[in-house]
Amino acid sequence: MTKADGSMMDLDQLQQALAAAETKNVYAAIVNAPFEQRGAAAFRFLGITVYLRVNHETGTIDRIALSNTELAKRTTDVSVVPFEEIKIPLGQADNIIAQAIERQHPEDTTDWKFLFDPALTAEQARINQANAGIAYSAVYPLAAGDGGALIFSYFQYDQGLGQAQRDFMAAYAAMVDERLALG
Repeated sequence: MTKADGSMMDLDQLQQALAAAETKNVYAAIVNAPFEQRGAAAFRFLGITVYLRVNHETGTIDRIALSNTELAKRTTDVSVVPFEEIKIPLGQADNIIAQAIERQHPEDTTDWKFLFDPALTAEQARINQANAGIAYSAVYPLAAGDGGALIFSYFQYDQGLGQAQRDFMAAYAAMVDERLALG
């Protein structure tokens, strides 16, 4: 899936980055590996990735890792709740992360209120989204370990995304699932 112009993510390179990550650094590798290919990430309009994991003890979906990008920093700078403290109850009907995990099917939105309900108000979530310049986010469920999800956030609306982005998200989520299954 690579082109000489850098417009396609090199999935082999991503898989190597995940495989090389030490267990203690695997979460950072998961959210940052796509941005090591800066040209391809920019060409695809990818701005932020987030790794979330189900916490069966608390019954919540916890945010574990956030990509180290300027757009991610801009959202955390204005958030009224720190990244690590945002917890989503499993089964939260209005939250697409909970829906994606429950249904084991990707979900998407152009409004971050559906990513943060009930941890943030709709207004707070939209302020985070606007400050980051994010237009569209997709949630891909993960089955490995305790379960979880990846969020891919783009600075382009879904109408501007093509099959290449959707193929990338599905392939990358499968790679992450495989890596997490190894421990």
